[in-house]
Amino acid sequence: MAVQVARNYVLGEFVLEPDKFLLRSQDQTVHLAELPFQVLLYLIEHRERYVSRQELLDRFWTGSDGYEETLTKCVSTIRTQLNDPPTTPRFIETRKKVGYRYIGPFAEAPLRLESSIFAVERTRGVRVAVEEDEACDGALIGDKLLTNSLFTYRALLVSSSVALLVIVLIAYLLASRRPTTTARAPEIKSLAVLPLENLSGDPAQDYFADGMTDALISNLTQINAFNKVISRQSIMRYKGSRKSLPEIAKELNVDAVIEGTVQRSGGRVRVAARLIPAAADSPSWSRDYERDESDVLKLESDVARAVADEIRIHVTADERARLASARSVNPQAHEAYLLGRYHLGKVNEQDVKEAVEYFQRAIQLAPDYAAAYAGLSDAWWQQGFTEANFEEVESPAFSAALKAIELDEQLAEAHITLANIKLYYLEWAAAEQEFKRALELNPGSADAHIYYGLLLSSLARNNEAIREGQIAVQLDPLSSGASLLGRILIRARRYQEALPYLERGIELEPRSSRSYFRLGDNYVQLGRYDEAIAAYRKAGELVPKSGWFKAGIARVYALTGRQREARQIISGLKTDPLAIAGVYAALGDKNEAFTILDKAIEEHQFIVYLKEDPVFESLYSDPRWQALLRRMNYPAE
Repeated sequence: MAVQVARNYVLGEFVLEPDKFLLRSQDQTVHLAELPFQVLLYLIEHRERYVSRQELLDRFWTGSDGYEETLTKCVSTIRTQLNDPPTTPRFIETRKKVGYRYIGPFAEAPLRLESSIFAVERTRGVRVAVEEDEACDGALIGDKLLTNSLFTYRALLVSSSVALLVIVLIAYLLASRRPTTTARAPEIKSLAVLPLENLSGDPAQDYFADGMTDALISNLTQINAFNKVISRQSIMRYKGSRKSLPEIAKELNVDAVIEGTVQRSGGRVRVAARLIPAAADSPSWSRDYERDESDVLKLESDVARAVADEIRIHVTADERARLASARSVNPQAHEAYLLGRYHLGKVNEQDVKEAVEYFQRAIQLAPDYAAAYAGLSDAWWQQGFTEANFEEVESPAFSAALKAIELDEQLAEAHITLANIKLYYLEWAAAEQEFKRALELNPGSADAHIYYGLLLSSLARNNEAIREGQIAVQLDPLSSGASLLGRILIRARRYQEALPYLERGIELEPRSSRSYFRLGDNYVQLGRYDEAIAAYRKAGELVPKSGWFKAGIARVYALTGRQREARQIISGLKTDPLAIAGVYAALGDKNEAFTILDKAIEEHQFIVYLKEDPVFESLYSDPRWQALLRRMNYPAE
């Protein structure tokens, strides 16, 4: 029996480490997903010949012709990471109708555990070490050990069975004479799921990979034992990133990352996932899953449960039952649902409308699809924000949320939307109850934390509000949640603390007019009026039709003695009643300010954040202020 020694492969400027699923170039990790890595390794190990496409399909894709495009993309990914143009290949040569062949530089480097050990053998899953003879000064090439004159082994390998016993004995003796320490694996309490790579060969299918990423994140956030699972908005910023995994883990402040690929073909879905501890840069766990498209929800839950089991994090019986409760789903309905989520994530008027249509399509195909109703409810509500037409969207959003909860009471996103609708109706206690239920079901939901924080802020429960906002930013560090935390701090009168969060929100979302508007409001409270006007004008450049920025500038004019100009701006201006009333409050025209606010309550407009808005501090001493608050049904303090 030949001794097969585990080796690293030196490919010119690259080093490939099969045992670690790692490709390096000058001590820098080259990002290569598991399947491309395996294909590259297979081509290297069969470099003496061309490997046909069918052989690769049989080896890695169970021979299915449906994965032809995936194979092409896989090879293209290898070439990209090796800087290997197909027109002048240095590493992978393609011969039409024949296959692929590795033609690049190649050398082998044995793995050395200590100075006295020359090789490591894998024998039926057991790694054993063979001690080097002191007289042997050789190098491993192929299957032979070469020396200047002669070489010796500690044991004569008479037969395969004797050889195995001798090697195991040597390993035992080596282990017994050297002190051993067992390194404790680092505890993993926080995770980031990187965007799963779409291996379909069709960029138009990215929404499917994004949806699978989103689902895996959602499943993991339901496990309360995790301190943090980074939310989708922040994760998607790393799509296509060439940063190393340790860099990403450090930026997100997590203990480990999950990366992988998604393939969909012939009615089947395959997910390859790897868990990489932050400090290791090589996987501690890797697994493939494949199911019919109708069982894709079960597949998503399988991966989440496997991750939790691998890192031995505590999963309660209720959490495990929830993950195991995934049902089969109509593939066409699920595709429509994923397209709805894809468009909803873009947060603009046209995409939100398309999201509504896709969710409605999913419901038509699968009337009992609870997640589609939850998505539809969320889409209607977002449309109310983008178009400021809450009265039109309230009823369909409310109905869809109730239907989602009727079908599946454990959908946290449905409870979040229902909470926001109840908040719109000034049902404070009921809204808080829904937010708490959402957090109970999904403690890692950044949306639930930030929206609950906004509710608490409107009730002047500032310390609780700030804490919820901080949790949201920890869960979603690269999203506009920073700007919303800034708004909570403004309402808490902590203007200087709010400033870095507002600036961070703009840095992350430079096209967000609301972030500039919040920054302008904060500058006003700090007395930095020129900067406030600049921020409001920037908001106006982004949304010229909005009256918010005009009202903001008018308020600055009113506070700085330019009252006539302020009145000219707001004359006939139609925008948020709070913004207009704030200008009249700054002008000292309390009667007009109260008239606008009374009408807003009567017409049921969205003014839930009135109580703690510092814009109205000049009205607090007026008896009409307390009467106004009573009409808004604020709970007793």
